Amino acid sequence: MFGELLIIIAALCWALGASLYKKGMLNLGPVKFNFFRSLPATVYALLALFLLGRSTFLSELDIVSLAYISIASLLVLAAGDTLYFIGLKSVGVAKTVPIAYSYSIFVALISTVFLEESMTASILLGTVAVVLGVWLVAGRLENEANKDGPPKLGFLAALGTSLCWACGLILFKVILTNTDPFVLASVRMFMLLPVLGVFTIIPSETRSSIKHLTRSNIIMIVLSGLISLGVGDTFLYIGLETAKANVVAPLGSTTPLFAAFIAILFLEERVSKRVGVGTLLVTAGTILLTL
Repeated sequence: MFGELLIIIAALCWALGASLYKKGMLNLGPVKFNFFRSLPATVYALLALFLLGRSTFLSELDIVSLAYISIASLLVLAAGDTLYFIGLKSVGVAKTVPIAYSYSIFVALISTVFLEESMTASILLGTVAVVLGVWLVAGRLENEANKDGPPKLGFLAALGTSLCWACGLILFKVILTNTDPFVLASVRMFMLLPVLGVFTIIPSETRSSIKHLTRSNIIMIVLSGLISLGVGDTFLYIGLETAKANVVAPLGSTTPLFAAFIAILFLEERVSKRVGVGTLLVTAGTILLTL
């Protein structure tokens, strides 16, 4: 139960971080934004690793573990998250979020085959309820039609995000069988930053992007990186160490539900019937998954 609770807290962190993405991405492309938000997350991960005395576990890493961490980090944080940002800019939140956060369906299928995790009736029903609830709730998050990219590209990016997140989560579960969560949280950043950096340090474009960054942009980038990529992902790894992957995925997919509540509380939006039904479905699914 403790692991499942940590995943729900992680989902809340991701929702808070996501609420900061829009302003943070205002003057940056998806790859550059991904790189800059990763910098404060790297500092956080290193501080947590050393202050909590987990740095001694670094010596236990072997070549195989490093290879798995590299592949999983590139799948989730480089490819998956960048595709997610492309989807947000191309077709908007309302279309991207429900597709991307349906990754628990892929996790349920993959985990049954590769992790030999049992698919019980409560897990199956809970997963279906959460996915349906996310579709209902996310559909009202933002009824916009962005024109920054073609719709087809946005839909493909959202679907790619879902697949990358699912495969990465399975790999992270395998890694955590013999790797400390705080070691994983820090090492993955050193695997990620050089790759993102290669696509970020284009001289003229980078200078131009940085030049147009406002103080508000910088604050949003730092906060989103710390809350979502730093704190949220750390809770994910600690929870994933003990909980089953096919339970973690749908619980993590509750992020849009928290994002909707944040919008309602801070933007004083009205609660529609769609949100009410979606909330009930997600709540029922969460109960089934944590039984």
